[in-house]
Amino acid sequence: MKELDFRKWLNVNGVSKKMQSDFVSRLKRLETKLEIFDIDEEYKKDKCEKLLKYLSNGCKESPYSKTLELLGTSNQHTVLKYAVKKYISFLESI
Repeated sequence: MKELDFRKWLNVNGVSKKMQSDFVSRLKRLETKLEIFDIDEEYKKDKCEKLLKYLSNGCKESPYSKTLELLGTSNQHTVLKYAVKKYISFLESI
């Protein structure tokens, strides 16, 4: 992940420091838990379509080597998906 550039982009787009940290933390969690070593590679493969589909279906039937264990409500899937979409917007802008 291009963390520093992503944070700068978020800052320029009026995102608070707290939300910047939240977005980065969520993306790092996805990279770690799903063993996606680099979300940039996922973007190069298919613009994160496989990842977004996985998050959309409630993290069932993982196409990755690991599954994402989430506690609580489906809201967690939504916030993770939102973080991925923000990162996609960032990548498309550079």
